[in-house]
Amino acid sequence: MKLTNNTILITGGTSGIGLELARQLKKAGNTVIVTGRSTKKITQVNESDPGLITHVVDVSNESSVKELAIWAKKNYPDLNIVINSAGIMRSYNLLDEELSVTDMIAEISTNLIGTITVDKIFLPQLLSKSEVLIVNISSGLANLSAASHPVYSATKAGVHMFTSALREQLDYAQVNNIHVMELVPPLVAETNLESIVSTDMPNNMSLKDLVAVAISGMENNKIRVNAGFAAQMRQAGQTSPDETEHQMGQQMLKKYFPKGLL
Repeated sequence: MKLTNNTILITGGTSGIGLELARQLKKAGNTVIVTGRSTKKITQVNESDPGLITHVVDVSNESSVKELAIWAKKNYPDLNIVINSAGIMRSYNLLDEELSVTDMIAEISTNLIGTITVDKIFLPQLLSKSEVLIVNISSGLANLSAASHPVYSATKAGVHMFTSALREQLDYAQVNNIHVMELVPPLVAETNLESIVSTDMPNNMSLKDLVAVAISGMENNKIRVNAGFAAQMRQAGQTSPDETEHQMGQQMLKKYFPKGLL
């Protein structure tokens, strides 16, 4: 797909992967709309990147996404690329009696339900366009569960499964104008999803390199881009998932919960 002269919507585009994708795609000559639920972050993007179009949206809220779709259809009818980048990542001690289930469910609402909601609501608009791209961002943890991040791992596995199902349904329906790509990042410390990680951690991938690989995959109509160490995680998930998850889980639990879980 030629990544110029498109109209692109990026959810979760006020920081991290979404914002860097927005900047690079804008430089390439595209109209780029970024969304986020934080008015403060939207204002910051308006000030730092005035060439980007912004809109406040909560992807976990169906009504908010429907309002976005109506607004986009009216103001940007040529919209033909949707990138789902909104995400939350948190570590949880499941043995903590005070851990709030409501807090845990927030990850599901944003990471998985948000992706499903945006794709479903925007599909009718996208079906009428000549060439369309949907990019859903999962994670290397979709292939190997991280014991320290149980809900995040589950949501990203769900994004992986949903993305594959969406692609197959479009193929079965002989919808040839919509290409569906899954972007699978490894650890990208610059996204600042967590304060505990740093750019000198093993297997970290720079944000610049990840976005370059993502854009290359989009241009070449890849169905899945396992970026950096995520490729090795996918391989391990297929050949030795139990052993790898155990080793990785013990290492990560020690890092996130050095005093233990009980």
